Order: sequence, then C-alpha cells, then structure tokens
Amino acid sequence: LDALRLNMTAVDQLHPLLSDLLRAINRYPDLPVGFAGKDVIKRWLITLNKMRAAESLDEAAVRQLTFDIDSANSEFYRLISDK
Repeated sequence: LDALRLNMTAVDQLHPLLSDLLRAINRYPDLPVGFAGKDVIKRWLITLNKMRAAESLDEAAVRQLTFDIDSANSEFYRLISDK
C-alpha cells in the first residue's frame, strides 16, 4: 500500500513487492486455506506478468490494486485477531 501511495506504479517496482508479500503469506501458518487475499495477490501478479517491466498501471488499475490490497490487509488482520 505504501508503494502505491508513493506513486510507484511501474511493473518492475510493484512485482517484487507483491512477490515478497505472497511469499510471506505462504509462510504464515495460521491462515485458512481459502484466504481470499492470497488469490487477489496471485491475480495481480498474473496481470503484472503480462506487462512489460517499463509499463505502469493506469489510474484505474492503481485504484483497484489499492482497494484489493487494502481489503486483503483488513481480512488478514481480522483473521489473526480472531485467534
């Protein structure tokens, strides 16, 4: 979220961050198998993989990615606080 708020919208800026986030989620043992945030990140990684490194997300895509990551983040904290 911080990267998006700092106007980092290029594929080569976002892809490593989302990849790291997915790896971190995969290492978290208490998340349920159906954690929707994981699927959201995977879909965005697929989207970024279809683009060239120098390309950037347009304003609508940035807004959607911000919304999706924020929603996944909220779900994550809700899940871990219920434990």
